[in-house]
Amino acid sequence: MENLNEYIEHTLLSPTATSADIKKLCKEAIANKFHAVCVNPCHVTQAAKLLENSRVNLVAVIGFPLGQNEIEIKAYEAATAFQRGADEIDVVMNIGKLKEKDYDYITREIKTLKRSTKRVKIMKYIIETDYLTRDEIIKATDLAAKCGADFVKTSTGYAKDGIGAKVNDIKLIIQTGSGKLRVKASGGIRTLSDAEKMIKAGASRIGTSNAMAIWAEYKKSMKKTPKKSKITKVVSKTSKKK
Repeated sequence: MENLNEYIEHTLLSPTATSADIKKLCKEAIANKFHAVCVNPCHVTQAAKLLENSRVNLVAVIGFPLGQNEIEIKAYEAATAFQRGADEIDVVMNIGKLKEKDYDYITREIKTLKRSTKRVKIMKYIIETDYLTRDEIIKATDLAAKCGADFVKTSTGYAKDGIGAKVNDIKLIIQTGSGKLRVKASGGIRTLSDAEKMIKAGASRIGTSNAMAIWAEYKKSMKKTPKKSKITKVVSKTSKKK
């Protein structure tokens, strides 16, 4: 595997993150040619300036981490993030609405947030698989696919007692999406082995706050093994538009 960096979204969503931390995050992403950095909305303006003229995409989380904001608040948050330089948004689903089978609400939420992208930017829908049954994962994925989301993202990484991304969930999402959706594996991905398992299962992106450790492990492994042909990505990489 020679292009692991193109899958990685270098993530910092800690409530204690400082401007210095964001600067370091962006510097590392540029140096290692990661696909993107993923930050909270308050850091979008700074990150956009730091990433200017680079090929690294900027992802902002919306309604994070609980997903309990009103749809209109999420839409405003998304529109503001795009205005300030975000290339992609990761939107947390209203989990309670899915569980009570208010599918009209979920449909409206996805379509409203997708409209905020103006068909140019990328929208990922975080369904928080740790809280869902198998049938609920299928339903959430089906709604995301029908309503135009670009990705389903497995987890926020903040679910209480959660595991995060799981291989079987990745496969289930891909099967349910029938080629209409890509998958971002996120939550609990701490090692190179974790990342490789998710990619093998079909994930197109890896969201992790442990990117530098995974990357160091990857580079060390590449020195020990003969070069192999580049893996074929599930889909083409998002174009950087600034």
